[in-house]
Amino acid sequence: MFFFNALSEAPIFFAAKYFLEKYKTNSLLLFSAFFYLIRFIVAAAATSPVYFLFFGMLQSLSFGVFLVTVRYYVKLVAPAALKTTAQSIAMMSAFGAAGIIGSLLGGYLIDNYGMTVMFNVTIIFGSAAVLILVFVVFKDRGVLKSRA
Repeated sequence: MFFFNALSEAPIFFAAKYFLEKYKTNSLLLFSAFFYLIRFIVAAAATSPVYFLFFGMLQSLSFGVFLVTVRYYVKLVAPAALKTTAQSIAMMSAFGAAGIIGSLLGGYLIDNYGMTVMFNVTIIFGSAAVLILVFVVFKDRGVLKSRA
């Protein structure tokens, strides 16, 4: 399975420069979050191991796009003297702390409420992230007018 994940990510990494120049970072984060949500739904609906091959192939559109976009965004906003520190903190937050907290919460939910509840909670949080990013992207485009 990890082979399929890595195989699906390679084209994204090669095409990253094109996408980063063509689209705004908020739009790419929304795209990534949407495919994370699709992955969560596929995992929740899985009735056969074959679903997890599809799940793995979505890795490029979720994780691959997210990783490239976050690294690019941090590079843009971090001061020159702190770029390496900013990259480290961003990656630690996204993959270290989030992985630990997510695993603890997921394990707790599975142990106490079962897999279905854990998947439902994951889908709810994923949906919230997508909705927040939709708001941010539309606000960034000026579609939603500020009343301030």
